[in-house]
Amino acid sequence: MKPLLYTLLALTLSSSAAEPEVIPIQVRENLRIVYQVTDDAAHDGVNKGLFYARKLINTYEKQGIAADQVHLHLVYHGTGIAAVVNDAARKRLGVDAANPNGEILAEIIKRGVQVELCENTMQQKGVKPTELMPGVKLVVGAFPRLIDLQLQGFAYIKFE
Repeated sequence: MKPLLYTLLALTLSSSAAEPEVIPIQVRENLRIVYQVTDDAAHDGVNKGLFYARKLINTYEKQGIAADQVHLHLVYHGTGIAAVVNDAARKRLGVDAANPNGEILAEIIKRGVQVELCENTMQQKGVKPTELMPGVKLVVGAFPRLIDLQLQGFAYIKFE
């Protein structure tokens, strides 16, 4: 009986020590993703939505998926506005630190990511269009935009 238990134990330990199978990306074209970003929370010194947008684009690239097959939109509203405006606007919004997102924002826009800001949020916060970071686009409202994109088949991810 003991040899059987030892054998079963050895098999259990050896199989649990094996590396798990990595599930590959199955959809490799016409990828549609929308991030809703409602806060200026940081990750590694930049806005969390921007950080994970770059990480997602890099992951797809490493998997051999062409950049033109990834359609990623980031829709900012609420206090997330501070991530996509210049330093003067950030100061008026109560954020004393300079905007750390200029470099990553320019990079992901160049790589095809659409960074969008809710026009209602901008007006409510007293931000002028001239105070947006380069490349940021305006949408009439965050919720109508999110609905439009989801009805077009975009996968939805919310960042807070």
